[in-house]
Amino acid sequence: MPHSHSNIWTHLVLWTKDHAPVITSEMVGAIKHVLEELPLDFYEKQTHLSVLPNHIHLLIKLPGNLSVDQLAHFVQQLICKKLVQEGFANCPEWDDKYYAHSVSLNRLSTEKSLLDRQEYKHKEISLEEELKFLGL
Repeated sequence: MPHSHSNIWTHLVLWTKDHAPVITSEMVGAIKHVLEELPLDFYEKQTHLSVLPNHIHLLIKLPGNLSVDQLAHFVQQLICKKLVQEGFANCPEWDDKYYAHSVSLNRLSTEKSLLDRQEYKHKEISLEEELKFLGL
C-alpha cells in the first residue's frame, strides 16, 4: 500500500536466492549505475548503497507512490534489465524475501556509514548471521 508521507528513508536489503554469491565484480558497476539513477517519480533522487556478492543494501528516500514491496520488486527487475542490456548472460535470481526498515533523518548519516562498512562487516559475519540478528 502506498504511503502519503514524502520524507521516508528506507534501508532495503535484497539478497540472492539461497544467498548464492552470484553478483560478480564485473556486475557491480552496472548495478551501482542503475541504483544511483533510479527512475522514480519523486523530488530528490538520493540513494546510498553497498553491493556485495550475495546481497545489496540500498538506502533510499521512499517515493510516496510506492510501497516497500513495490520498490523491492522494481529494483530487482531494473537490475536484471540493466545486466541484460550490459551483456551479462544471467541475472541474479532473487529471494522472495527482503529486509527493510525506516530511517529517521537524525540517523541518516549513521546509516550511510553503516552501508559504507558493509564489505568489512561481512568479512567477519555472514549474511545469514546478519539476517538472524535481524530476526529473519
